[in-house]
Parts: sequence; structure tokens; C-alpha cells
Amino acid sequence: MILGIIPARGGSKRLPNKNVSSLNGKPLIEYSILTANNSTHINRVVVSTENKEIAHISRNAGADIPFLRPSELAEDNSNVIDTCLHLLKELKQSELYVPDIIILLQPTSPLRSSDHIDEAIELLLKEKADTVLSVSPLEYALNTLMKVNTSGCMTPYLANNSFNKTDQIYRLNGAIYVVRVQTIIENKSFSSSHSIPYIMPLDKSVDIDTAFDFQLVSFLMKKEQND
Repeated sequence: MILGIIPARGGSKRLPNKNVSSLNGKPLIEYSILTANNSTHINRVVVSTENKEIAHISRNAGADIPFLRPSELAEDNSNVIDTCLHLLKELKQSELYVPDIIILLQPTSPLRSSDHIDEAIELLLKEKADTVLSVSPLEYALNTLMKVNTSGCMTPYLANNSFNKTDQIYRLNGAIYVVRVQTIIENKSFSSSHSIPYIMPLDKSVDIDTAFDFQLVSFLMKKEQND
């Protein structure tokens, strides 16, 4: 069984009410719920939240809310790993429900599609990996990273000999985390010695954290509809 988990706190500081803010006519979280439900591999979609409004909107969009998340797991410094482990523990105790694989889908990545989800899951199964993490190409060269020292002067953030300029560098884009349940329980992490990448294009990799990100995603969605 494959369980889709969508974590959604109500207490976003930088962008208040981010997860339920309207994006082109729908609450942000609804995009992730719809794409998860349209996956051919996910058997169940659960939203983990401490917020009653988010829970109500998520249920109406087709997600399962078996219980509200404890407030201590919904703080600014709360770890999403702990949220997943708590959810798995509660589902096992209350329903004897134990999935083989979970896929974490953050609501702040609304441009990810059902095809992306299915391809990432299929990659995990084909390669017999422990985890599959979505990445996108780094948008800038590492030698452009600078820091300002105590004298107010710029110096390279990384030493020139610390990386190969011809290497293709990727960054985690936060859209998809596929992990075997045994792995997350044992490692308490989405990473392992057998983690492999699922590469996504930049225009599908926007992770909404600011008002500008919201505007950018809205523009990209409208552009895709008009193309």
C-alpha cells in the first residue's frame, strides 16, 4: 500500500494562511490533494494538520483527515519527519493500517503533476531504492555564490577547488519525497544510502514561500492553460 501524506500547518509566518490562500480560484492545498488522488499508485491521501479550517477544506477536496495533528508537532521548528512518524504510529494503533511506502507531498509545490508522482513511485520500485527525492537543476553556478566578510568585502562562499565547474548540480525542490516505511522508521530521515533523484524541470519546481512565489506560480499556471 502507498500512502500519500500532505502536511499543512496553519501557522505560516512569512505568508499567513498560505496553505488555504486562493491560487487561481482554488485553495493552495487543493492542488496537491487533487494530483495525489489522480495518481494511479497512491491508495490513500491523508492531510496532517492541526488547523480546523485546513481540515475542512481538505476533506471537501477529497482528502482523509483521520485526526488533527498535536499542536506540539505544528510549531515553526517542528520537523516533518516527526509528523510522518506520528501519523504512521497513530494509523497503526487506531486502524491497524501500515503502508509499505509513503509519499510526502508538500502543498507549497502545486505545479507537480500526477505524472510526476507516478514516475517517482515507479522509479523507486524499478530501482529497488529506499527513497526517491525530487530535484531540479541548480539555477546558478556555484562560483557565483559570495559572502561578505567583517570588513564589508566580498569573498567566494566556496573555495574554487571544492567543486568541479563541469559537474551538473541539483537541488532538492521539495515537491516529492517517496520513502519506504521501514526506511523512515529506521533512519528517521527521507535519505538513506540508497536514495536516488527524480529530476523535475525548473518550471515545475517552484516551492511557494513568498508572495512573489505565489505570483510566479499563478503566472505559470495561466501560461500553461493558454499554450
